[in-house]
Amino acid sequence: MLATESRRAPKQRRKTRPTLTPEQREERLSAAREQLLAGIDTLLTSEGWQQLIQSRAWLRRYSLANLLMILQQCPDATDVRPMSEWKELGFAYMRKGTHKIKIWKPCFRKVEVEQDNPEDPTEVSQLSGFMLVPVVDVSQLQGDPRSALPVAESTPVLLTGDAPAGLWDGILRQINARGYCVERGDCGEANGMTHFVERRVTVAPDLEPAQAAKTLTHELAHIICEHESRYRTVSRALMEVEAESVACIVSAVCGLDSLGYSVPYVAHWAADRDVARQSAERVLEVADAILHQLEGERPSR
Repeated sequence: MLATESRRAPKQRRKTRPTLTPEQREERLSAAREQLLAGIDTLLTSEGWQQLIQSRAWLRRYSLANLLMILQQCPDATDVRPMSEWKELGFAYMRKGTHKIKIWKPCFRKVEVEQDNPEDPTEVSQLSGFMLVPVVDVSQLQGDPRSALPVAESTPVLLTGDAPAGLWDGILRQINARGYCVERGDCGEANGMTHFVERRVTVAPDLEPAQAAKTLTHELAHIICEHESRYRTVSRALMEVEAESVACIVSAVCGLDSLGYSVPYVAHWAADRDVARQSAERVLEVADAILHQLEGERPSR
């Protein structure tokens, strides 16, 4: 009787990532830099600025540079995460024909810093550079991951209706903490005014709650954006665009859709890339600071 040979399954070769040549690596980096510059150029148009403030309401985890790169590659992005996070939610496959989005990731290295005792140095992380890494938008996945994501607590309302619960009071506390009082009173043709010398913010009395809360956020943005001291070096138009952009982002995150009412138009003041980039960075930083404080005031469940 002949012994039958047991057949072993052939070993599957592990896919290895091809090593890039220095020329290929530099080519990819150059393409990414150009993509970033193109994204900054879009800020010089009203449509590009609107896209920025709309997306910031959703893509808050990313820096301005990465936000612009995401929008260049996936203009309708709403929720962008590493593929590892999507896999943890049970969505492991991308739709055919879609491609991962590339963004910049900071790289750190450990360095020793001498303290008072040279024999006991302390290790700290130091930025050593950036590398391109892939991320994926929810629209690029098979299935519908939205069902597994947290649902927004509030529903957008019109500016002629009620404001999201707690928005007025939360913004009011932040203004008071900076030494300003708030009153409802005549503002002429404006909805609100900030009197820097008198440390007073005035909101028109005839505004409905939604518009009043958005206007109060606009005035807080004037204060945090340091328009009291910057008015000698920047235009009035730039200051209004910054304040209104902050108010739009904060309002959208809180569930108040004000974009249709007051989308900022920036083509007439953003003269070059540097002006647009610096203003956008300030807008995102201030909006995030306001939102972090508002979110910190929410009662835990």
